[in-house]
Order: sequence, then C-alpha cells, then structure tokens
Amino acid sequence: MKDYKSTYMWKEINEAERVVREFRAANADVIAAVVKATEEKGVRNICLSARGTSDHAMYFFKYAVEIMTRYTAGYVAPSVVTMYGGKADFGGTLFIGCSQSGRAADVIATVEQARRQGAVTVAVTNDKSSPLAKAAQFHIYLNAGEEISVAATKTFTAQCYAMLSLAVALAHREGDYADLYKAVGRYVVEADALTEKEAARLFGIKDGFVLARGITYAIAFESALKLQETSKVRMRGYAMSDFYHGPMEMVSPGTHVIIYAPHSDNPDLMDDRKKCIERMLGYDADVTLVTDSAELAKYDKAHVSLFSPAADEYEIMFAFALYAQMLACRVSCAAGLDPDNPKALKKVTITR
Repeated sequence: MKDYKSTYMWKEINEAERVVREFRAANADVIAAVVKATEEKGVRNICLSARGTSDHAMYFFKYAVEIMTRYTAGYVAPSVVTMYGGKADFGGTLFIGCSQSGRAADVIATVEQARRQGAVTVAVTNDKSSPLAKAAQFHIYLNAGEEISVAATKTFTAQCYAMLSLAVALAHREGDYADLYKAVGRYVVEADALTEKEAARLFGIKDGFVLARGITYAIAFESALKLQETSKVRMRGYAMSDFYHGPMEMVSPGTHVIIYAPHSDNPDLMDDRKKCIERMLGYDADVTLVTDSAELAKYDKAHVSLFSPAADEYEIMFAFALYAQMLACRVSCAAGLDPDNPKALKKVTITR
C-alpha cells in the first residue's frame, strides 16, 4: 500500500488555502479589465471552451454567473471549430478558454477564432507563457505553482476560485469571497478527517455513481473523474435531475452512490435533495452523503460525511472539491496504485 501522504497529489491538494489566498493579488487588475471590456462592448452572452477538469470549473462558473448576473453562458464544442470548420460567429461575446497547462490545442483554436471575430477573449491557465495565454486578449493566471501529479487538484481549486471571482466582478459584488481562503483552510482539515474513514470503507470499490445538482453540479463530474483516473473505478457523474431520466434503473442493493448535497435556506432545494437521498436509500444503495447540513445528516442509513456549515453553496463547493480529491488519493493508494502517474495518462492531454 502506497503512503498517500508521500504523493504529490496529496501535497498539492493541501496547497488549496495558499492557492486561494494568493489568487486575488495576482489577478485583481486583469479581472477588472475583463469586466470593463465586456461592458464597453455591450456583451450579453458568454462562451466557454475547455476539456476535462477545466470544463468542470466552467460548469461551476455557468451557475455562478447566470445566478448573479443577467449574462447567459454556454459551452462551446471545440471540435466544431477544429474538426468541422464550423462557421459559428463568436463576435460580440465574452469568450473564455480554460486549460491548466494552456496547451489544449482545440481550446486554443476556439479562442483564436473568437478573437479574430472580435470577441472579448480570456484565457485561464497556470502558465503565463503558454500558447493559450498568448492567444487571448486577457489572461487570468491561476498562480497555483507547478502541479506535478497527473490528477489536477490545486489547479481545479484555483480555476473554481478564478471563475467565482470573475462572476462576482461581473455582478459588481466587490469584496464577496475575498476571505474564502480562511474557509478553505478549515475545509482542508475537515476533509482530511472525513475521507480517512470513508476511503477505508470504499477500499476495493469497482463502480458506482456520483450525484449533485445546481451550484455544486460540477462536483459530480469532477469527483467521478478523480476516482476514474487515479483508482480505476468506473464511476459516473450525473445531475440528480438527469439521473431520474433513465440511469437510476441501474441502482440496485449495494450500488455505491456518492451524493454531494449542500445546505440551503431554500426549502425547494432542500426538498429536492431529500428526495434524491430517500430514493437512493429506498433502493438499498450504499450511499455516501457529503453535506454541511445537519438536517440532511439525519439520514442515518447513509454513510454521512458532515462538514461544518458553509456560508453558502459557492463556499461549500470548495469543501466538496477537497473531499473528492482526498478520497480519490486515499482510495488509489489503498489499492496499491500511484495517483501521481496513472498508467494510461499524461499530465498534459492535447486533443484537436
């Protein structure tokens, strides 16, 4: 069994507080410039181009910006540009390309096309000298430091904070989440303790589902991806609402289902989360419930991982991300695998 604490993945996860704390100073001016250019151009629509983990950070941004502002945000299929020579006109949009390495060829191509067409273009990368950073009009620098492990952890945290910061700026909610790093530091400690017990219970897991919805929707996909790429677990992420439209039929007694369910003061949202938990428990699924809600934690038939209460769903997203990352690292090491170097993967994946 590999010592998880000796892995780069574990060490990089534990840099989350620093990454969030140091982001604003490096990016306050460029984010302000993006907002100014967006408003001067009269932009109403935002286009998002990314792959993998970076794409999941864009899911988070879509919810944040569409809840906080009047902007709409939609995903771009990069192959429309690179493989099909698509004629989509991105002019008049705020076009955001996200890649931790900044070397995703298809994302670069979409940003280049959007810039030629007159869009306000933004690159979000962890490398100032990367081709993507140079392709866009503006560069939001993740400032996370080198990430060695193949699995993206601290850069995902940085991407989520970058996109939350941009949404807040577009909404003119100056100062919101400026001190988020304090909560992140607390959640690092809590996630460590919570995943120790749950990883031991899930040792040897082969497959299952991860469910979430709304602001934390992205974590269903990111949590599943982390278990796939580090631990060879056939996990699949779904929105709770989508899961009911067919995939739920695959749930039977003993099926592993991880549910990320944050607290909300909105009774409709809480009822929706209760419905999901109750349905999974009703099928005798093996439920891991990750929450900051004492009310939801009362489902004692589930294996509950309870975080301290968050200020809101945007904040708890960062706790959930840490939980997903630490769980995957621990499960991988318990299985005798190396989460830093999955056999079939490389740190930089270039698709066209």
